[in-house]
Amino acid sequence: MKISTIIPTIGRKTLPKVVSAIIHCRRFEELQSEIIVVFDGKKTTPFLKQEEEILKQVQNERLLFIETKTKSYSGGARNLGLEKATGDIIAFLGDDTIPTAQWLEKIESFHTRYPDEKDALLGKISWTPELASKPFYQWLEDYAQFAFKSIAKHGVDWRHFYTSNVSVKKSLIETDRFSSEFQGWGFEDIEFGYRLAKKGMQLHFDHTCEVLHDHQQTLENFLEKTRNMRKNAHIFESMHPEIHILPRGFKLITLQFLIWSASILSPFSQKLRWMVAWKKAWIGIDKTRDQF
Repeated sequence: MKISTIIPTIGRKTLPKVVSAIIHCRRFEELQSEIIVVFDGKKTTPFLKQEEEILKQVQNERLLFIETKTKSYSGGARNLGLEKATGDIIAFLGDDTIPTAQWLEKIESFHTRYPDEKDALLGKISWTPELASKPFYQWLEDYAQFAFKSIAKHGVDWRHFYTSNVSVKKSLIETDRFSSEFQGWGFEDIEFGYRLAKKGMQLHFDHTCEVLHDHQQTLENFLEKTRNMRKNAHIFESMHPEIHILPRGFKLITLQFLIWSASILSPFSQKLRWMVAWKKAWIGIDKTRDQF
């Protein structure tokens, strides 16, 4: 079994940590793994220095650095990585999600136990210990960033095709590629997962196949991402009108009522203030951009 790990990047400082962690995963050599780092756009001078730094630390012939030449966003960068990948298994990572030592072993074990091309694996995305101890990041993990709390109760499906830590057989992907319709953060991976699900993909979850998310965020930064995600949700719905992502009708009215109710109590709870701001950004009623 050969695993190709594809990492789109804009040159975040965490990239060397991600690459080094993969190479130092147990059984990296035995699994004949390859790492494909795709810079979104034409390589910048800082990125070239970063690439040089990584190559000094890690000399490995199965480490490839390429560029999209023009701005293509993360989906376009992954597409170029797919063109270059030679592995049986495609693993997608972020340039800020650092694998734990057993990450590759867990991927190998899963795809050995589930050899059908339709079986895919979602791994856990946790915060680094430094960030995990902070209330804002705990709230993001429990409610807003990923749906792992919901997964524990209700299971996993294409809506959880998070390319921060997911692996799938290349034979299932075939010629499918991430859509170029999406720009910025949000839904380009979920939409890709939806198309794979229509081909029969069965997504499984293993919390021990873990990566550590090393990405500092602020509330305003997260709200900007949410606004962009809302725009991409409209694109998703236009591509797949049978799927409703954004709340409408009775669901929208209910959510607006809950936002109003929570706003009354929000002065007494920081988490409620975060929740109100997030939900307002999601349904597009945060034009005043309340300051909390």
